[in-house]
Amino acid sequence: MKDDNTLTPDRYAGDAAWRNWFDICSVGGCPVEHSAALRRQVESAMYSTLSKRGISREEVGADDPVAIFDAYFKLKGSRETKKPLKSYFAYRIKVEGMRLADFVCGTLFGSGAGRVHDIVLDWIASIKGWRPRKVKGPDGRRCIEWESAGPEEIASLEPSSESDPAALLDLEPMRCEVDALLERISLNTKVEKRAVASLLYATAQDVPLTDAAILKGLGVGKSRAYAMREKAMAEFRNEAKTIEGADSPLFGRILLEACEAALPDSLRAEIGGAR
Repeated sequence: MKDDNTLTPDRYAGDAAWRNWFDICSVGGCPVEHSAALRRQVESAMYSTLSKRGISREEVGADDPVAIFDAYFKLKGSRETKKPLKSYFAYRIKVEGMRLADFVCGTLFGSGAGRVHDIVLDWIASIKGWRPRKVKGPDGRRCIEWESAGPEEIASLEPSSESDPAALLDLEPMRCEVDALLERISLNTKVEKRAVASLLYATAQDVPLTDAAILKGLGVGKSRAYAMREKAMAEFRNEAKTIEGADSPLFGRILLEACEAALPDSLRAEIGGAR
């Protein structure tokens, strides 16, 4: 069966390649036919995310983005446990029955807030010698603050609207397309549109469905929440195949914004605005 690539702006390396990565613990340690595909996808995602933060390849120097990616998952602990992050994700994939393509294209490289964003923040910290931290602003939205950096240096890392290609486009047709997509998913799964948005947003932001705020916002228990997400994600993949440009970073960004806007107020205050 052909891999479903609708959730990623990068070319999906394939299930077999990513299974190798989980088993061997490094891109370079995988068989050549898999390591090459993995390297292309990881490099593309890392450099793209780095560029969005205002850092050029020239500033990176000899740093290997793939080595940084691998090291992050070997050394970092998960949010809930002290075991390596990759082991935690492998456990989640098994327990939740996640498809590898969904995990890689959403949790790892999702255009809105995949784990790649956190990896790149660590990378920037090593390049600049600064320390990033996520804080909530007065409006409740989370943003990045850089310690040990001056105002001018911080500004250089934050993309401006003038350099954002989306600022030059008429996004209303795409926003209408996204809204219609959420409506169709809701109708076909018999799940409320707001719940669909919550499930897609939580998945993209790597918020576990066991989170109390998620369950309260959905008004269901854990088993029901997992079942609802499975239906919503399956329908999302089917619908996305019919939409031109659904695999673009811009579409993913607008979808994420639409899902966040549809969150119940209490849930948005807890998980909204992650960057």
